[in-house]
Amino acid sequence: MMQRIRTRYAPSPTGRMHVGNLRTALYAYLIAKHEGGDFLLRIEDTDQERQVEGAVDIINRTLEKTGLLWDEGPDKDGGVGPYVQSERVTAGIYMEYAKKLIASGDAYYCFCSKERLEGLKQTLTVDGETKEITVYDKHCLHLPKEEIEANLAAGKPFVIRQNTPNEGTTTFTDVLYGDITVPNAELDDMILLKSDGFPTYNFANVVDDHLMGISHVVRGNVD
Repeated sequence: MMQRIRTRYAPSPTGRMHVGNLRTALYAYLIAKHEGGDFLLRIEDTDQERQVEGAVDIINRTLEKTGLLWDEGPDKDGGVGPYVQSERVTAGIYMEYAKKLIASGDAYYCFCSKERLEGLKQTLTVDGETKEITVYDKHCLHLPKEEIEANLAAGKPFVIRQNTPNEGTTTFTDVLYGDITVPNAELDDMILLKSDGFPTYNFANVVDDHLMGISHVVRGNVD
Protein backbone atom coordinates (compact mmCIF):
# COMPACT_ATOMS: atom_id res chain seq x y z
CA MET A 1 0.00 0.00 0.00
CA MET A 2 1.39 3.39 -1.00
CA GLN A 3 2.14 5.82 1.82
CA ARG A 4 -0.31 8.72 2.05
CA ILE A 5 1.29 11.92 0.78
CA ARG A 6 1.63 14.48 3.56
CA THR A 7 3.52 17.74 3.11
CA ARG A 8 4.00 20.69 5.41
CA TYR A 9 4.69 24.38 5.25
CA ALA A 10 6.66 25.20 8.39
CA PRO A 11 7.55 28.90 8.55
CA SER A 12 9.46 30.63 11.31
CA PRO A 13 7.64 33.79 12.49
CA THR A 14 10.81 35.91 12.45
CA GLY A 15 9.64 38.37 9.79
CA ARG A 16 7.23 39.00 6.96
CA MET A 17 6.58 36.39 4.29
CA HIS A 18 8.29 36.93 0.94
CA VAL A 19 7.68 35.42 -2.48
CA GLY A 20 10.22 32.62 -1.84
CA ASN A 21 8.28 31.53 1.26
CA LEU A 22 5.03 31.57 -0.68
CA ARG A 23 6.55 29.55 -3.53
CA THR A 24 7.66 26.84 -1.08
CA ALA A 25 4.15 26.74 0.39
CA LEU A 26 2.64 26.52 -3.11
CA TYR A 27 4.77 23.54 -4.15
CA ALA A 28 4.11 21.74 -0.87
CA TYR A 29 0.37 22.33 -1.33
CA LEU A 30 0.32 21.16 -4.97
CA ILE A 31 2.35 18.00 -4.26
CA ALA A 32 -0.12 16.99 -1.56
CA LYS A 33 -3.28 17.90 -3.45
CA HIS A 34 -2.15 16.26 -6.71
CA GLU A 35 -2.05 12.95 -4.86
CA GLY A 36 -5.12 13.52 -2.70
CA GLY A 37 -2.95 13.97 0.35
CA ASP A 38 -2.70 16.37 3.27
CA PHE A 39 -1.13 19.82 3.51
CA LEU A 40 -0.08 20.83 7.03
CA LEU A 41 0.80 24.19 8.56
CA ARG A 42 3.33 24.07 11.39
CA ILE A 43 4.75 27.15 13.14
CA GLU A 44 8.45 26.73 13.93
CA ASP A 45 8.95 29.36 16.64
CA THR A 46 11.96 27.91 18.45
CA ASP A 47 14.00 31.06 17.75
CA GLN A 48 12.27 33.07 20.45
CA GLU A 49 14.72 35.99 20.35
CA ARG A 50 14.04 36.80 16.68
CA GLN A 51 10.29 36.24 16.76
CA VAL A 52 8.30 39.17 15.30
CA GLU A 53 4.97 40.13 16.80
CA GLY A 54 2.12 39.64 14.34
CA ALA A 55 4.15 37.43 11.98
CA VAL A 56 1.92 34.39 12.53
CA ASP A 57 -1.17 36.43 11.61
CA ILE A 58 0.55 37.56 8.40
CA ILE A 59 1.38 33.95 7.52
CA ASN A 60 -2.21 32.84 8.11
CA ARG A 61 -3.74 35.69 6.09
CA THR A 62 -1.32 35.25 3.19
CA LEU A 63 -2.04 31.52 2.87
CA GLU A 64 -5.79 32.08 3.13
CA LYS A 65 -5.87 34.87 0.51
CA THR A 66 -3.83 32.78 -1.94
CA GLY A 67 -6.06 29.76 -1.47
CA LEU A 68 -3.39 27.59 0.16
CA LEU A 69 -5.71 26.27 2.84
CA TRP A 70 -4.17 23.77 5.25
CA ASP A 71 -5.82 20.48 6.21
CA GLU A 72 -4.12 20.41 9.60
CA GLY A 73 -2.55 23.17 11.66
CA PRO A 74 -2.73 25.13 14.91
CA ASP A 75 -6.48 25.62 14.43
CA LYS A 76 -7.17 22.21 12.84
CA ASP A 77 -5.80 19.35 14.93
CA GLY A 78 -5.51 16.17 12.91
CA GLY A 79 -4.37 14.14 15.89
CA VAL A 80 -0.62 14.85 15.72
CA GLY A 81 -0.54 18.30 17.37
CA PRO A 82 0.37 20.67 18.80
CA TYR A 83 1.34 22.34 15.52
CA VAL A 84 3.33 25.14 17.18
CA GLN A 85 6.83 24.12 18.22
CA SER A 86 6.95 26.17 21.44
CA GLU A 87 3.85 24.26 22.57
CA ARG A 88 5.61 21.01 21.71
CA VAL A 89 8.54 22.15 23.88
CA THR A 90 6.12 22.63 26.79
CA ALA A 91 4.73 19.15 26.15
CA GLY A 92 8.26 17.72 26.53
CA ILE A 93 8.32 16.11 23.09
CA TYR A 94 11.86 17.15 22.10
CA MET A 95 13.39 16.37 25.49
CA GLU A 96 11.83 12.91 25.34
CA TYR A 97 13.48 12.15 22.00
CA ALA A 98 16.79 13.75 23.00
CA LYS A 99 16.92 11.48 26.05
CA LYS A 100 16.18 8.45 23.85
CA LEU A 101 19.21 9.38 21.74
CA ILE A 102 21.33 9.74 24.88
CA ALA A 103 20.22 6.30 26.07
CA SER A 104 21.23 4.78 22.72
CA GLY A 105 24.61 6.54 22.69
CA ASP A 106 23.69 8.77 19.75
CA ALA A 107 23.65 11.99 21.80
CA TYR A 108 25.18 13.31 25.03
CA TYR A 109 25.03 16.12 27.60
CA CYS A 110 27.54 18.92 27.08
CA PHE A 111 28.36 21.26 29.98
CA CYS A 112 31.17 23.23 28.31
CA SER A 113 31.37 26.94 29.09
CA LYS A 114 31.33 29.68 26.45
CA GLU A 115 34.98 30.33 27.27
CA ARG A 116 36.00 26.74 26.51
CA LEU A 117 34.04 26.76 23.26
CA GLU A 118 35.73 30.02 22.25
CA GLY A 119 39.06 28.22 22.56
CA LEU A 120 37.97 25.65 19.99
CA LYS A 121 37.54 28.16 17.17
CA GLN A 122 39.50 27.55 13.97
CA THR A 123 40.19 29.79 10.99
CA LEU A 124 39.70 28.26 7.54
CA THR A 125 40.20 29.70 4.07
CA VAL A 126 37.79 28.37 1.43
CA ASP A 127 37.85 29.74 -2.13
CA GLY A 128 39.82 32.73 -0.93
CA GLU A 129 37.32 33.53 1.82
CA THR A 130 38.41 33.30 5.47
CA LYS A 131 35.90 31.91 7.91
CA GLU A 132 36.00 31.24 11.65
CA ILE A 133 34.34 28.00 12.72
CA THR A 134 34.01 25.98 15.90
CA VAL A 135 34.44 22.22 15.71
CA TYR A 136 33.51 20.53 18.97
CA ASP A 137 36.07 18.04 20.30
CA LYS A 138 33.65 15.59 21.99
CA HIS A 139 35.04 16.55 25.41
CA CYS A 140 31.79 15.91 27.29
CA LEU A 141 31.11 12.64 25.49
CA HIS A 142 33.58 10.99 27.83
CA LEU A 143 32.32 12.43 31.15
CA PRO A 144 31.72 9.78 33.85
CA LYS A 145 28.07 9.04 34.59
CA GLU A 146 28.52 10.23 38.17
CA GLU A 147 29.79 13.63 37.02
CA ILE A 148 26.91 14.01 34.58
CA GLU A 149 24.35 13.21 37.28
CA ALA A 150 26.04 15.60 39.73
CA ASN A 151 26.02 18.41 37.15
CA LEU A 152 22.34 17.85 36.39
CA ALA A 153 21.45 17.72 40.10
CA ALA A 154 23.32 20.98 40.67
CA GLY A 155 21.40 22.67 37.87
CA LYS A 156 24.49 23.28 35.75
CA PRO A 157 23.56 24.64 32.30
CA PHE A 158 23.85 22.11 29.47
CA VAL A 159 23.08 21.45 25.84
CA ILE A 160 22.50 18.07 24.24
CA ARG A 161 24.72 17.25 21.27
CA GLN A 162 24.46 14.62 18.56
CA ASN A 163 27.24 12.02 18.70
CA THR A 164 28.39 12.03 15.07
CA PRO A 165 30.92 9.37 13.99
CA ASN A 166 34.33 10.72 12.97
CA GLU A 167 34.82 8.09 10.29
CA GLY A 168 32.79 6.82 7.36
CA THR A 169 30.07 8.61 5.44
CA THR A 170 26.41 9.53 5.77
CA THR A 171 24.08 9.20 2.76
CA PHE A 172 20.55 10.43 2.23
CA THR A 173 18.32 10.28 -0.81
CA ASP A 174 16.85 13.42 -2.38
CA VAL A 175 13.92 12.97 -4.79
CA LEU A 176 15.48 15.41 -7.28
CA TYR A 177 19.23 14.95 -6.78
CA GLY A 178 19.40 11.28 -5.86
CA ASP A 179 21.84 9.95 -3.26
CA ILE A 180 23.92 12.62 -1.54
CA THR A 181 26.90 11.42 0.49
CA VAL A 182 28.79 13.50 3.06
CA PRO A 183 32.03 12.43 4.82
CA ASN A 184 31.38 12.25 8.57
CA ALA A 185 34.70 14.00 9.18
CA GLU A 186 33.06 17.16 7.79
CA LEU A 187 30.18 16.99 10.27
CA ASP A 188 30.18 18.50 13.75
CA ASP A 189 28.48 17.21 16.89
CA MET A 190 25.69 19.70 16.41
CA ILE A 191 23.50 20.87 19.24
CA LEU A 192 20.08 19.22 19.36
CA LEU A 193 18.71 20.88 22.49
CA LYS A 194 19.84 24.34 23.58
CA SER A 195 20.51 25.47 27.15
CA ASP A 196 17.11 27.20 27.28
CA GLY A 197 15.38 23.87 26.66
CA PHE A 198 14.40 24.74 23.10
CA PRO A 199 15.46 22.45 20.24
CA THR A 200 17.54 23.62 17.30
CA TYR A 201 15.83 23.78 13.92
CA ASN A 202 17.68 20.69 12.63
CA PHE A 203 16.44 18.52 15.48
CA ALA A 204 12.91 19.85 15.91
CA ASN A 205 11.83 19.54 12.29
CA VAL A 206 13.10 15.95 12.01
CA VAL A 207 11.22 14.92 15.16
CA ASP A 208 8.07 16.71 14.04
CA ASP A 209 8.17 15.42 10.47
CA HIS A 210 8.48 11.88 11.83
CA LEU A 211 5.65 12.21 14.34
CA MET A 212 3.38 14.03 11.88
CA GLY A 213 3.94 11.45 9.14
CA ILE A 214 5.37 13.92 6.63
CA SER A 215 6.24 12.08 3.42
CA HIS A 216 7.77 14.89 1.33
CA VAL A 217 9.72 17.99 2.38
CA VAL A 218 9.91 20.91 -0.03
CA ARG A 219 12.79 23.37 0.31
CA GLY A 220 14.13 26.24 -1.77
CA ASN A 221 17.48 26.01 -3.57
CA VAL A 222 19.80 28.97 -4.09
CA ASP A 223 21.76 27.30 -6.92
